[in-house]
Amino acid sequence: MIAVRVTPPDLELWLTRYVRALAAAEDQDAEVVAREPDTLKVPLARPLIVLRDDSGARVDLPTFDRSVGFSVLGGTKQAPQPINDLARWLAAVLMDDAIVEAPGSPIASVDWDGFNGPYPVNDPLNVARRYGTAQYTVVGYW
Repeated sequence: MIAVRVTPPDLELWLTRYVRALAAAEDQDAEVVAREPDTLKVPLARPLIVLRDDSGARVDLPTFDRSVGFSVLGGTKQAPQPINDLARWLAAVLMDDAIVEAPGSPIASVDWDGFNGPYPVNDPLNVARRYGTAQYTVVGYW
């Protein structure tokens, strides 16, 4: 018997590149990263988008469920509107079925039931923080 080893894609890396490119193309001024800086200081020079792959189960030989957490930070708690707008823009990008057909996309399908938010999250810093989740089926590689 021949073993088939399938490696899950690096969804976090692909998504940060994808969102970064769309933000630049659509004049959304934000830094897009996969890790929140350890030493986050406010005020932020630019809004920050953080995309995190929270993993998931293997579905079958080549596919995996993947849950993605996203945070958008910036502005202040007293003036959150620009961050609210950016977080809704990001949610729309992540929910768009076009993500499946983007060049190099490892995403096979967008799982509508796995989307939540964006909603406000309290932060000890004086920064507006919005959080949400996305859910996908992704294809691994041999």
